[in-house]
This record gives sequence, C-alpha cells and structure tokens, in this order.
Amino acid sequence: MKRLSLFFIVTALAGLMLNSCKKAEKVVRNTKNDLSDIYGTIEGMGSSRLFEPIFSANRDTIYFEMPYYYPVNSDNAVDLTKIIIRSTVPSDAMVTPALGVVQDVSKPFKLNITSGSGDVRSFVVVSKKVGDVSITKAKVQYQTGASTQEIEAVIKGDDVLFYILPGTDLSAATLNLEINSHSTSSIASGSTINLSKNLPLTITGVDGRKKTYTLKAAEPVKLDYGVGINRRLWSKTAAELGFTANNEPSLAVSGDYLVTVVRTNPAVYRVFNRHTGAYIKNMPLPFSALAMQIVNDADGNLIGTTYAAKNGNFIVYKWTDVDATPVKLIEWTNNNPAGITGDGGVGRRLNIYGSVNSDAVIMSTGGQSSVIYKWRIVNGVLVKNTPDVITYKSVTGGSTTFMGYQADAQPVSTDANTDYFINYQFEIALVNGVSNERSIGFANESAVFGLFHFATDYIVFNKAKYLAIQKFVKTTSYNNAILGLYDVTESSKISLSAADPRYRTFNIYNSEEFLGATVNSNGTGDVCFGLSPDKERLQVYMLLTNGGILAHEFTKYAP
Repeated sequence: MKRLSLFFIVTALAGLMLNSCKKAEKVVRNTKNDLSDIYGTIEGMGSSRLFEPIFSANRDTIYFEMPYYYPVNSDNAVDLTKIIIRSTVPSDAMVTPALGVVQDVSKPFKLNITSGSGDVRSFVVVSKKVGDVSITKAKVQYQTGASTQEIEAVIKGDDVLFYILPGTDLSAATLNLEINSHSTSSIASGSTINLSKNLPLTITGVDGRKKTYTLKAAEPVKLDYGVGINRRLWSKTAAELGFTANNEPSLAVSGDYLVTVVRTNPAVYRVFNRHTGAYIKNMPLPFSALAMQIVNDADGNLIGTTYAAKNGNFIVYKWTDVDATPVKLIEWTNNNPAGITGDGGVGRRLNIYGSVNSDAVIMSTGGQSSVIYKWRIVNGVLVKNTPDVITYKSVTGGSTTFMGYQADAQPVSTDANTDYFINYQFEIALVNGVSNERSIGFANESAVFGLFHFATDYIVFNKAKYLAIQKFVKTTSYNNAILGLYDVTESSKISLSAADPRYRTFNIYNSEEFLGATVNSNGTGDVCFGLSPDKERLQVYMLLTNGGILAHEFTKYAP
C-alpha cells in the first residue's frame, strides 16, 4: 500500500515539473482606445441618459450642455459638482479619471483612455448649464363661424409653422405656447396675434440666452391620395354630455349635428353640436319603443330604427336633418326567417353604405347568430320590405355558429351582392358578397384590434377606403377604448401583422385611450364618419358607452 502511494506522489511531482518547464503564452494586449459612448446623469437616476454629448469638429473636446433644472420644469437645480459621467470603452482599456461616480465637472478636465497596449487618447470635457430656449408646443385658436378651431404648429428649426387650409382667417388668432417654466417669451401665451404676416418670437432662457423663432402661416400641399394633417377637434366625458349608465350605444352625423340614441323604452334621440359637443335639444320621435341604433348615409340623412325581438316590429325611419319630419322607410315583422335558435333580435347594430336618396344597402345582424339581414334601395326606392337573409359562413372563435349580440356587417358598395366587412368579438374580416365567406381577415393580434372590437364604419375619402374601428383594450370591462383608422384600399394589407414594416400604412391612426367612468357591461359604443361641406375634411367620432365622445379630423393636406 505504501509503495502504491509513493508511486502516485512521484508521478504527480513529475507532472508538475514538466508543466513548469512549458513556456508561458504571450498575452496580446488590445490596442484600441476608442470612446464609443459617453453621457451624463445625476445621482438616483441609475443609467438614465439625461445629458448627451456634443463633440467638437476634430472630436478632441466633449461638451455637455446641461439644463439649469432637472426635471426641466421643476425647481430642482442641477449641481455641476455632483454629476455622473458614464462611458463605454474597449475591453482592456483604462479611463482616467475614473467615471461612473459622482464628480465635479464645473471646470474643464482631461479624460484619458489608455489602451491595453499603452496607447493614450485624450479628450477635454467641458460642462456648462444653459437656459432652455425651446418651444415644446405652439397652438393658435381662431373662430370659424360660431365654433373655435385650433391648429398645432410644426416646429422646424427656427420656424414655427401653422399649416392652415386655404381661406382661413388668422388675423385675430390666439397664440398658446408651452415653454420651459423658467424661460420667457417676447409674445405672452394667450396673446392675440395677426398671422396674416410672419411674426418674430424670442424665447429667453434663465441664463439670458436667447433664440428667435418665426411664426408663419403656411399653406399645406394637397394630397392626391388619402389623409394628411389631422387634429383633435374635441372630447367630452359622459358626465359632460349628460350620459346615463349603459344607455348610450350609438351616434350619427347630420349637417352640423351629432345625434345619440338613449336606449330607454321609449328611446330618446339627443342632438349635439358636432363641432363643439354642446347639447342642443332632443328630437321628437315617431315611435314610442325601445331603440338602440342610428346611422347617417352619404348625404347626411339620419336612419333610425326600433329594436325588434323575435316577432317584434322592426321599423326604420329617415330624417333629412335634425328638424325634418321623419319618413317611414321599412316596416318588417321579425318573424325569424332563418330559424335562429338564440336571441334573434334585430336592431342592436345597423350599418349603411350609399344614400337613401339614390342607392343604398342597409344591413343589420340577428342576435346570437351568423345571420345578416339586408335591404336595398335603388333610385331612392326600397326594393322590398322583406330583407334578404344572408348567412356568414366563416364564423370563427369561441363559437362556430353565432357572432354574439353586437356584430357589425358593413357594406362597401351599393351592388346587389356587395362585399362587406364583418366585425364581432373574434374577428374583423372582408367578406365576399356572393359566397358570404371570408376573403381576408385582420391579423388575430391584440396590437391590431385590441382585446375586443365591435363598432365599424366605412367611407371612401380622397381615393382611399377607410374603416373606422372601436377597439377595447386592457380589460374586459369594455371601458378602455381606442379609435383606430385603417386604410383598406389594398385588400392585401388587411391581414398585416403589427410587426410588419408596412403596418403603419394600414393602421394609419390610433387615438389615445378613452376611458369610461364605470364598467361598460354591454360592451357597446359606436363610430361614425362626417364630412365638411366642401368635403375637404373628414371627421371621425367615437362614442364610448359610459365614457363620452371623442372627435378627430383628417384633411387632404400635408405639410
């Protein structure tokens, strides 16, 4: 046993002696001393990039222009003796003085980067505090008739450009500015200005630094296709509009007005100024019954309906404007011709394409079914009271037989077998009007159409075909909604994923989240389009039950 142990010891010692005789490998030092990144921050902000560098022309001097206060509109003064500079250098390189710790940068200092091979590259770091002379936002308000309009400027360098449609009078506009709270403006925010000529405006920072801008009214370029400049017209909460809990499911446009339905029994139609959201009056109704839907056609006629459960009376009226005498358009008994085993009610949703003065197609879905009822108007005359019964054959999602209570079927032409968009809980799709099967559908992604989606409207504007969708996001309480606008002119884009680089040419606009005060238990809401009298501007309205109304405008013009 002793001999065996001795053998192992001798072997191990021999191995060590052999290894000790091997020549050490040479370490290759990195010759790079580049400064690939540098920025400044303050204590408590971790790796946040608060202050960006400015390099001299020959890149041997690094300037940091730091605000007097951080956050910039606070009263928290930036202390140049307590700044953290962070950098990124090659492996094996050394930085002197050491960075990443609190240091005094109130005076210029030399920064050396020494490569692993000993080569040194030097920079001079110069830091100073500067006043903020930027303009965060500039707007002008002006009167158009009885309404106040607002335009937000596009700031390009020293120019503050207000893109104004031809014929707009800005001789007595109100200027509203957002600048740093420690800076001053030569024209006070809230002042009346004459933008019929260019105006100089000087911003002075807390350090006396000045920058002069030029306020200009500029005429935009008219687009050959689609929409360009857009703006928020207004938004009002349910409380401001006098909504009652769960009772406002739809809205429509006629002339200068919006009309909303209050789904009580009997129903109420309320009229608002569509340019301001101001309540005007209630419309007298020719029926005393439950109603949920009102739409407008291409000529601004209002189309309102009663709600008809199975064997109930479905009546459709037309108003040429909010003061007109209603004319009965359709009267049909919902005798459930398709044999719907579920709810089968008609009138929760209504969609139209065209004008009842000439040619139009009207569609309404049967509750808890895959059935769509269709009426046609040709040369201003209803073809027949009894609807055509359509069965959508490509139902998907949680049920293979019905689309819920709030499905929309939106026709896209006045043809007898028009294609149409279907929109219900599980999909949005373009449907072939002959086969009634899906032609192409939206990508099944929450980034595309939210968690849920119901209300739909369709219009052709400046040679482009647009679909407006109300998207419910974040929660199944249905009280967080986004207005989405989609360019569906090229049907091949309809199925684009949100990750596709072309997606923004399809989903061209999304509003901010519009919040309801309480749970929208019925999942109701609506969207509709309106046009300016000259048809140069397109308005989109979104109603969120228990939330209010949002109004947005698009034009045919671009900066």
